This record gives sequence, structure tokens and C-alpha cells, in this order.
Amino acid sequence: MILFNLSYGFKTYNSKTNNFRYEPLRISTKWSINKEYWIDKPTYRANQSFVRKYGKDLNNVLDKIERISYEQLSFFRNTFEKEPTIEELKQLVFEKLGRTKKENNAINIADYTEKLILKRTKLSNTSSEFWGTTTGNQYQAIANRLRKYESEKNINLTFGEITEEIYWDYFKTINDVHKVDNGEYYTQTTVNKEFRSVRAIFNCAKEENIDINLAYSKKSLKIPSSPSSYETYLTEEQLNTIINTDTSHSKEFEHARNYIILSSFTGLRIGDMVHLHEVKPETITYKSKKYHCFTTKIRKSRENTQELITTIPILQPVKKILESNGNGFPKFTSEPNIRKVIRKFLTHLKFENEVITKTKYYLVNEVKTESKKQYELFSPHDCRGTFITNLKQLGIQNDTIEPITHPKIKNKSVLDGYDKSSLIDNAVKLINQINPKKSTLFKY
Repeated sequence: MILFNLSYGFKTYNSKTNNFRYEPLRISTKWSINKEYWIDKPTYRANQSFVRKYGKDLNNVLDKIERISYEQLSFFRNTFEKEPTIEELKQLVFEKLGRTKKENNAINIADYTEKLILKRTKLSNTSSEFWGTTTGNQYQAIANRLRKYESEKNINLTFGEITEEIYWDYFKTINDVHKVDNGEYYTQTTVNKEFRSVRAIFNCAKEENIDINLAYSKKSLKIPSSPSSYETYLTEEQLNTIINTDTSHSKEFEHARNYIILSSFTGLRIGDMVHLHEVKPETITYKSKKYHCFTTKIRKSRENTQELITTIPILQPVKKILESNGNGFPKFTSEPNIRKVIRKFLTHLKFENEVITKTKYYLVNEVKTESKKQYELFSPHDCRGTFITNLKQLGIQNDTIEPITHPKIKNKSVLDGYDKSSLIDNAVKLINQINPKKSTLFKY
């Protein structure tokens, strides 16, 4: 009888002898062979005489068992970060060989998510699979909600047993729990983010050959987004109030003031603002004139296949912050904290303009229309809208603003392919269009 043996370092402890004993994985090929047809070292395969007489089936079976054993051993180690027992590894190998029913339904989704977090947050930040602390925390929150659902329903939520009914019930249940805990349902957009994160977890499991009972990529299982609708920005008058406000008594207010001014006069997103302290202002000579600008990376785009760079002129309000900060950009706190201090600062300034907002809550048919104070709604991203809106109200054209705020990923027209304007060309074009407008704030 020919058996395949794989020694992979698994050992068991014998309490009677007080010793460890290494145990190999042993799997029968279900073939027998006369010793005269067998080659021991180095191949451990049937010899050519056997192959000529009986064919290559035995050797092919051995090759298949060997390949699958190593693949499943690697899969288990990478997924669970430990050595499998003989029984666990044999089960995985038998599943691949079709000798037993698959037991992937035993893999708990919350457990898998937490192992995924542990694995990816430990990777080098140069890896495409790396998750930073923020992303890791987001997925940990999902794992917590998965466990909350299990507790509410008294079930073990696994990849192999999840159905469409359970899938939809999960989102409904966490929505109901949120209503009880917070007095309001999740917004449609929040549940859309949850759906996309859950789908990402399923994609990771699928790549690791974990069977998923749910056809989760079906269009009918998609939860669409429905962003809350409101329009607000800071006028020049409001910006002037912010610029002239003394914040020396509060570090929080100083952070908020600096953030609002810098973002409202550069158009940068929060993802780029938190890296702004890494950027050095520079003086660039262009056609015999010197211009104060800075060049930075744009980190968020719909297509991340190429690096996006923009050069932004340093307008007067930005210049004053640089001068008070040793000619460098200040460092900002975490994104959630920035949002908090901005609203706190605008509350202090009594920015109470009424803003109409329309919000779609998950599983609630009617869109909720509310009137809120500006300080309640204003977000870091609204500073970007402040930059663009004020420039457009001054009469600055789209083709001057876009290269600064939305560096092109690909050509939108035939002419774009022939446009060889440099980053400084675009920055100077904006300066030349702003200066004649005689704005008290938006000036170079």
C-alpha cells in the first residue's frame, strides 16, 4: 500500500513519557504496488517498468496529493497564523481531493475578519494589502457588529451557511440596534459603506479558497448609496471672521482655524491636508518672475492607477499661516478629530445660517428634510467647496480651477492630449486670473 507522508513540524505531547513526538500527515493513495516496481530515494515513485505496464496513474495521484497538501498547509498557516493539527490539515486535503464534504461552513465570519485585521495591519506599508490603523479599526467595528448580530439571533454566522435571508437580516438588525442605541437609523450611505466592507471581506475569503454559500456579487444584493443632500460653504465675509479670530487660548480652535484657512484657500481634501506638514513651500522662477507655490500629491481619485500631482499658488491667507509657523505647514490631528474641532470652532463663532438638508435613512421610505445650523453640518470637505465656490463667484473659469483641484487622470478630449502645460503653468494661470479680481482674500 502506497501512502503519502508529509512531515511539517506538528508535534504532540505525551504526558506519560514527558516527551514531544512529531507526527506526519499520512494519506493513502488507495494504490498497492509490488516492491520491484518502486523507487525509494530520491523520487519515491513507481519506476518506468511499472509505468510501461500499468500507466502513470499512481504517480499522478502522488503528485496531486503532494501538491494539494503543500497548498492547503500554506493556506492554513496564512489564514490562522498557526500550525494545523493532523486532523485539520487532512480535512482540508480531503476536501480538495473530493474524498469528503467541505467544512468551510465552520469558518466564522467575525473570527476570519479579526484574523484578517491582524494579518494586514502587520504587513509593510509598501504592501498593496496593508491596512493602516484607521482601516483596521473600521473592520474591527464590523467584526463587533457581526458578533452583535450573532448574539441577537443566537447563531454562528459562517461563510458556508450564510444565505440571502441572513444577509438582508444582518443589515436590518444592525440598523434596528442602532436606532435603539442612538435614536436614529443608519443613513443609507452608512449602510452602503458597511455593505462594501462586508463584500471586501468576502472577496478576501474567496481568494483564500473559502467556500461562501452566498453569491454575494449579484447586483440584487447591492446596497446603493444615497448621500445626504445639503449645500453650504464659507463666504468671504465668514472667512474674514475666521482669519481675524484670536485662537491663541485654545489649541483646538487653532487647529480648526488653520485647517479651514489652508483648505479653503488651496482646495485640498482632508486626506491630503493631514500630510501637508510633509510638504515644503518653494519659490519657483517662471519666465523671469518668482512665484511662491507648493507641490503636493493628490491621494484620492476614482482611478488610482497613476500618481496625481498638483502645484498650488500660495495665496495671502496661506502665506500668513506659513510665516507664523516657521515657513512650514502645521501638522494636523487625526481626521475624526479635525471634523470635531471644526464644528466646535464654528459653533463658537455662531455660524448659524439655516441649511436645508435631505437625508435618506436605511429602510425608511421617506427622505427626511430638516433645517439645521451651518455649524452642525459643516465638514472638512466643505472647505474644498468653499475654495471652488468663491473662485467661481469671482469669475474664474473651470479650466483654470480644475488643474489645481482635479489633476487629470486621463485626457477628456482630443485637445487635452496636445496640452503640454506644466504644473507651474497651471498655478501661474490661476494667479494671473485671481489678481485682477480685487478680492480682499483670494489674492496672491
